[in-house]
Amino acid sequence: MNTHMSLASEGNSTVGITQAAINVFLASQQDNGLISGLGYWQVANGYTAIALHDLWSHTLSYSGILDDLIGKVEVNTTNCINDMNDDSMWWAICVLEAFDLTGGPSHLAVAEAIWEHVNHYVIPTGKYVINGTDMGGGVIWSSKPNETQVNAVTTGLYAELSARLAYQQTNETDREKFLASAINSFSWILHCRFDQGQYIVLDHIDLGTGQSYDWTFTYNTGQALAASIAIYNTLKSRDLDLIQSATTEAYLALACDMASHAMTRGGWVDVNGTLTEPGAYPGTGPDKKPAWQNDDAIGFKAILLRSLAKLYRILCRDDSHPEMQTQLASFIETQFRSLQQRDTNGKGQYGPWWDGPMDLPTSHSQLAALDVMAAIHAV
Repeated sequence: MNTHMSLASEGNSTVGITQAAINVFLASQQDNGLISGLGYWQVANGYTAIALHDLWSHTLSYSGILDDLIGKVEVNTTNCINDMNDDSMWWAICVLEAFDLTGGPSHLAVAEAIWEHVNHYVIPTGKYVINGTDMGGGVIWSSKPNETQVNAVTTGLYAELSARLAYQQTNETDREKFLASAINSFSWILHCRFDQGQYIVLDHIDLGTGQSYDWTFTYNTGQALAASIAIYNTLKSRDLDLIQSATTEAYLALACDMASHAMTRGGWVDVNGTLTEPGAYPGTGPDKKPAWQNDDAIGFKAILLRSLAKLYRILCRDDSHPEMQTQLASFIETQFRSLQQRDTNGKGQYGPWWDGPMDLPTSHSQLAALDVMAAIHAV
């Protein structure tokens, strides 16, 4: 963390503040390993943030608890796989972070099992052509019969998962298989869902009607960012010739461009520099939602912030893009400070609106705050 900035209130260490938020979240754990008040995929995101918190703060405070909770989920849902491909892959990312934290081989095995399941729902080249564009590489939203939605977040999850599994392979053939899958699906995002003017990723296409749904939720861009970083990281780990090296750097440059636009996008970030995404869960204006309404959209912005923290760490490791490092660190610190000043009751509980006003804490608002609690330890 930057030593010139005092982010904790006097008498409280930063890790004390962040662990207090985690403890509040975990107080709602259930016997089945899930968290009361949250849907299946959001619990995975909460555990992902906790694992990253331990990784980035260089502690193992929650590793045992996470292993226990994830194990309980696996007892009730084999390999964490349900009929929603994005749900299953949020759990795959979760267990990969747990694997990075503890090295437990069972976590890697679950991630690979989820990949094998979802791989059946990757669209083959030539099967669907919508408005002249081949849908090959896109990932079908669910395993339900007659599913017609192919969306950016599911495809972005598959691309990140594939690239990260490629990184773990010792067998070159397996490594190339996973990496090719990652690049193929990431290419679908770029061809079908990427707004090149705004550097944001749009939502989904319906294969039945051919209609595009151009919603601008932060987590679509955030997950594409994570996929781009993961592909870069896997490519970077190999011996590369000049052409391959240029391609590799292009993935990192794209991630930086996406991040730069995301951190300055008026529809997502307010005048205080706080990530608010009012279009997903407005706290003011004619469409204002009450805090108690408490839905998944509160947590979309947290996934974007998580990816920004991942990018920051990669840039620092590779001593690359120094101006972007500074911008990312400042942005992450701004989110943490805003939560401490305007969005907490001081008891480790947080509300839905990161720039305030503080209202009642909810299961979703507490979940979303956990990515801020992890990210502050990344800088």
